[in-house]
Amino acid sequence: MIRWVLRVVVGLIVLVIGAVGLLFVLPADRIAKVVTDQFEAATGRAMTLQGDVRPTLWPELGVNTGPVTIANADWSPSGPMLTAQSLSIGVDIGALIGGTIHVKRIEAEAPKIILEVARDGRANWDLGGGSADDASPNDSGVNDSGANESTGLPQISLDRATMTGASVTFVDYASGGRTELNQIEASLSLPSVQGTANLALSAVMQGQPFSVDATINGFADFLSKGVVPVSADAKIGGSAIAFKGRGGLVPFALGGALDADLADMAAVFRLVGQAAPDLPLGFGQKVAVTGNITVTDTGGVTLRDGVIRLDQNVLTGAVDLNTSGDRPSITAKLSAGALDFSNAIGGEASAAPGDTTGASGWSRDRIDVSALGTVDADIALAAASIDIGLAQFGRTSIISKLDAGRAVTEIKELVAYGGQIGGSFVINSRGGLSARATLAGDGVALEPLLNQLAGYDRLLANGTVTINVLGVGNDMFTLMNSLNGDGTLKLGKGELKGLDLVGMLRNLDPSFIGAGASTIFNSITGTFKVVDGVMSNVDLQLLSPLLNATGSGEIGIGGQTLDYRVVAKLLEGQTNGGISVPVIISGSWTKPKFRLDLEAIAKQQFGDEIEEVKTRAESEVVKKINEELGTNVESLDNIEDTLKKELEQRATKGLLDLLGGN
Repeated sequence: MIRWVLRVVVGLIVLVIGAVGLLFVLPADRIAKVVTDQFEAATGRAMTLQGDVRPTLWPELGVNTGPVTIANADWSPSGPMLTAQSLSIGVDIGALIGGTIHVKRIEAEAPKIILEVARDGRANWDLGGGSADDASPNDSGVNDSGANESTGLPQISLDRATMTGASVTFVDYASGGRTELNQIEASLSLPSVQGTANLALSAVMQGQPFSVDATINGFADFLSKGVVPVSADAKIGGSAIAFKGRGGLVPFALGGALDADLADMAAVFRLVGQAAPDLPLGFGQKVAVTGNITVTDTGGVTLRDGVIRLDQNVLTGAVDLNTSGDRPSITAKLSAGALDFSNAIGGEASAAPGDTTGASGWSRDRIDVSALGTVDADIALAAASIDIGLAQFGRTSIISKLDAGRAVTEIKELVAYGGQIGGSFVINSRGGLSARATLAGDGVALEPLLNQLAGYDRLLANGTVTINVLGVGNDMFTLMNSLNGDGTLKLGKGELKGLDLVGMLRNLDPSFIGAGASTIFNSITGTFKVVDGVMSNVDLQLLSPLLNATGSGEIGIGGQTLDYRVVAKLLEGQTNGGISVPVIISGSWTKPKFRLDLEAIAKQQFGDEIEEVKTRAESEVVKKINEELGTNVESLDNIEDTLKKELEQRATKGLLDLLGGN
């Protein structure tokens, strides 16, 4: 395309020379005809000039025109390739006499340019024949003398070319893509075609203003012969991008130092015609990138020695980006210090004030995971610590793969809550949100873990925990109420706060609860299942220096409720030793209720006496029935059937007597 621009420039120079040469011998309309014919010969495209062509001799040799039209390729359906309200061109007379072209100025007012690529790959800026290309066998430009043999461009110098009020439309008929740049203000200076080109451009794309200032050192080689030094500074809203390195067009390549401060991500996404994803803080509401970058013509981008800032998070390492697929694809190997993703998932575990059921404890705010569908990724990350809001982790090494909205994270190393955790997480945003955790923790401190995950801070112990659960839902409340899975628990020495089982058993008093109350234990083991957000357990065993206990019941993870029964037994030698005392735990996580199962205690304590009293009472009742009814009932077992049978026999006998025994 840049070749097309330069060939048009050559054609315009022909226009100047022709117009001035004919100034004194032909009228304006004949001058227009001659110069347009010569332009078509130079570029292969017809030019139409409306109004007068006005040559100038002083202070510079030049020409001014009225409205200008340059024809499009014959296969294009879009009309002229270029239209402009006017053109103004001035060249250096002395340089022209000396055999070189020194353009003082080219000014285009309100040009409208259409660039198109056909379905078969043809581009409308590929110009056919003409003297500008075919003047010599080596395709050097105007002629062999003074030409740049490596590029086919004439020795042109350009003080300043400007466009005002311009627009460019790019259409790719193969992909269906269409891009428009409007309100273009641009200036270009090129002291030598083999020297340094300076470009300043501002425009609006997708409704978003942007500007670029670029310097190309070795313009001719940049067009067709490898890479040359290039620098550029761009501004997009409140974002700024700086590049300094090397680049070339054939094939397109770019490599060098990048310094991008994308503080205005919304503006960046608007520029490329996309809505900015609503990312949580820490995931890139503001992005800054520095490092060595390489860009290829196949849509590949690599970053080495990179420093990436995502809001308050800083990562270093290497990143590869491929933009040629349906979604951008990222492969990265990164390291970091402390990472804060605490805003990624909403929802506190504690219940609302005054809530005795805990049912409103989980947040019902929708979890936005739309960003998972915007990119594919394969990322290896090592970090000193990671905070995800619901949990905090120490030294971490993970591999996370994201494919079409489904993220699978394998844990290689995870130091958390004093222990080590391994396993995997799966977050799937396809058609809604689902999450699966398959984890095994060794030496994990339960108190901080349960406090952060569930707002429960009454269990102080380290141990081994395994869990495999799946939840489905677009908010924390729905996710927790949909959990299904299973797990195991094996704890070492610890303390259960808020409940003094020993005091309860010694005194048969359920008031040994609350602040200051606790139960010391040597171990706790058990397995559990989770169905629809309710965890059930039937085999809990607690061993302590003073008592042993078993437990069974349900814990409502979704509703944050308790319905659990612990049967504790003091060891021999303790007051009330040998008695098993059931303790029923109910209510919410934040306001648990404890009570003794007095009926069960009474049966243990007074079982023989109760049976003796029951036997005596039963005997008296049977005796009274027999006396009143004249029956011969022996016990209260099946008393109703016995009485019914007795009465039936009596009724039958009475009827027979009435009939005379027949």
